[in-house]
Parts: sequence; structure tokens; C-alpha cells
Amino acid sequence: MNRTRAVVFWTGGIVVVAAFAIAAIIVVSRPWAWSGTLKAAEYSQSQAVPGFDDTTHDVTDRADLTVLQRVLHDDGWHPGDTEHAASGCAGGIATHLRLTLTDGTKTKLTTYLCGGDNDALAKDITQIVSAWRTGTFIGSK
Repeated sequence: MNRTRAVVFWTGGIVVVAAFAIAAIIVVSRPWAWSGTLKAAEYSQSQAVPGFDDTTHDVTDRADLTVLQRVLHDDGWHPGDTEHAASGCAGGIATHLRLTLTDGTKTKLTTYLCGGDNDALAKDITQIVSAWRTGTFIGSK
């Protein structure tokens, strides 16, 4: 009877240790965990339309960055994800972001939004950056 308890005890312990090891491997193997705090963003957009403003702009306003952070988090983005949605299309909008986290780490994200896309991140990023670019963005104010 004591031997059976010992076997059950050690088997249970091994299972628990293995589960923790697997969980640790999954967490550590992510390309770069999203810390969720942006210090700054730089953006530009491009579209094959005459007169389209493809100038690069900086964003440091806390309210604007908070909205962008929320979208990135809610849409499941992580900093290892550098391209999102289609690879471009005739008439689509390409949005380019350079993001700086509060720890100084920098990463890039490019989204492409084409007519029939259903990609939430590409739609949301395009909408926010288009509003920044045209001066119609009101942030979370």
C-alpha cells in the first residue's frame, strides 16, 4: 500500500513539473512579449492615388498612443508580427508604423488594407492612422 502511494505521489509530481516546463517553454518561445506600453509611434501611409500624402509623422501624445495600444492589444498583435493582412493590392492603403516601447525597444508594423479585407487589425490601424494623417483623430479625449 505504501509503495502504491509513493508511485502515485511521484507520478503526480512529475506531471506537475512537466506541465510547468511546457508552460514556461510556450511563454519564453514567443518572439517578444507585448508589454503594452508605447512611448512613441512614427507613421506613414501610401496609396497609388495622385496627391496622396505619404509624409512620415511622429506621435507622442499619450491619448493617441493609448488608443493605438488598445487596438494593438485587442486585435491580438505582438511585436514579432511585422506584416499584417494582404501583401498589397491596386488601390489599397499601406500603413507603416515604427513603434517605440517605454523600455526603448523598437519594432515595425506594416498593414495593407484592400477592398474586401476582413482583417480587424489592418482596418483599425488604417482608420487610426488615416485620421492622424488628415487631422481628424480625436484620441480618447
